[in-house]
Amino acid sequence: MRNKIIFLLFILIFFLISCSSEEDISDDIKEKEYIHHVSNFSVSGEKLSIFDPASEIDSTKGKESPKINYLLESQNVYVDYPDERPTIFLFVAHWCPYCQSEIPIVKNWIQNEQLFEQGVNIVLVVTNINPDKSNYPPDLWLNREEWEYPVIYDDNFSTLGKYFGIPAFPYWVFTEPDGTIAFRYAGSLSEEQLLDIIYLHTK
Repeated sequence: MRNKIIFLLFILIFFLISCSSEEDISDDIKEKEYIHHVSNFSVSGEKLSIFDPASEIDSTKGKESPKINYLLESQNVYVDYPDERPTIFLFVAHWCPYCQSEIPIVKNWIQNEQLFEQGVNIVLVVTNINPDKSNYPPDLWLNREEWEYPVIYDDNFSTLGKYFGIPAFPYWVFTEPDGTIAFRYAGSLSEEQLLDIIYLHTK
């Protein structure tokens, strides 16, 4: 009974600390003109089902993650995500206030825990980009936040967002060193929650 109550509270919190993506991921996006930066990437593998926060079981757990081949422009080399390290994908939308609040939290977490030095990949994916919404363009937003870590700007079709099964923002996908899905989560996370999650899934 206690576990059920905790689960129901989790579902309530999800709706309070996330932005819906349903009205914004649309095929109509191709009809608009965009001037924001779009990353040079390709994605392969099987698409993930849309994550359902109300379900106690994620059917993608243990399945192969989609693989992103991405041009790391600062070094002019292509890299694969995920690779042979634990990888955390954080999907955000520039217009989502919870995503805007999450960026400085995650940045401090990366710095305080020295995650890259510990062999953990953190990849920020900006998707659902819309010039008619606030905080556009997203690359200027991240420059203001002094985000210095890998970031991929999705294309005009929100290809990566659809591939990874986004239900809302912010959205997290954690993968194992072998490239399989460890778990997914939708909603904001505090630095303490992030530490707890990493501990529970890496011990």
